[in-house]
Amino acid sequence: MKIRINSPCPEQWENMQDFLQDKFCEKCSKCVVDFTGKTNQEIQNIITNAEGKDVCGRIPSKRLSMIAAGIILVTNLNFSQAQVNNNFPTAAEQTVTDSTKISGRLIFKESQKVISNAEVFFISKSKFIKTTTNENGYFLLIVPNDFIKSENVLYFNFDKLNETRRNDNKVQDSISGYDYGDQSIIFSRNEKIENKKFEINYGGFEIGAVVIVSDPPPDYYFFNGVNISQEKFEKLRKENSQYQYFSFKGKEAEIIANDSFIDTLYLLYSQ
Repeated sequence: MKIRINSPCPEQWENMQDFLQDKFCEKCSKCVVDFTGKTNQEIQNIITNAEGKDVCGRIPSKRLSMIAAGIILVTNLNFSQAQVNNNFPTAAEQTVTDSTKISGRLIFKESQKVISNAEVFFISKSKFIKTTTNENGYFLLIVPNDFIKSENVLYFNFDKLNETRRNDNKVQDSISGYDYGDQSIIFSRNEKIENKKFEINYGGFEIGAVVIVSDPPPDYYFFNGVNISQEKFEKLRKENSQYQYFSFKGKEAEIIANDSFIDTLYLLYSQ
């Protein structure tokens, strides 16, 4: 196997946007495949499917010699200890041209100050795609078109930001005791969310009205897109604190679950 490191990429893996099971590098607009847990055969299949194109990948340095010994010949492969630029699609064979870019900037409504380090999620029943706003409040999400429906949910989460602000004794503004309230928007398949300005309020808010019915709609629990019982859901969440958790009500819950008769939607993802 030939391994060439022409110009190791300086970008950090942790700073890249999640893109299915891999990453997306915003600076070069290319996908980066995570080879860390893949077998030699899986890596060889990915390179073969690239059909001569360079592959951008992340792999621990200790595996380079193992891969070289395990594969007879693979060409057009450029690895660094972190990753190397290329234009190869992800392991799920999803190319950037088959995706939708969603971008914008988060601003605090009252002060018009930018909001950095906020988490932005595209939510579907089986997957979520996440990024974080930069120091200027900007974000970019790359969403495979297979996940884009007629109506979609974009969710802004400020838990980490609120925790940082509460622990930061240097914050002296008059509203420092308040938290940012998590918010979400609904957008259609044909609606372009590009460089859009989102004004965020302090405190939470609710979407929709309270409706009293004789037969209340049920709650739904999904783990990686599979409907499970509440008991199993809560057990999984309790035993796996690292899993990503969401809950939605109203229109957002209906859109994600694709069900108009629903009270609260609970989502849990293993990755």
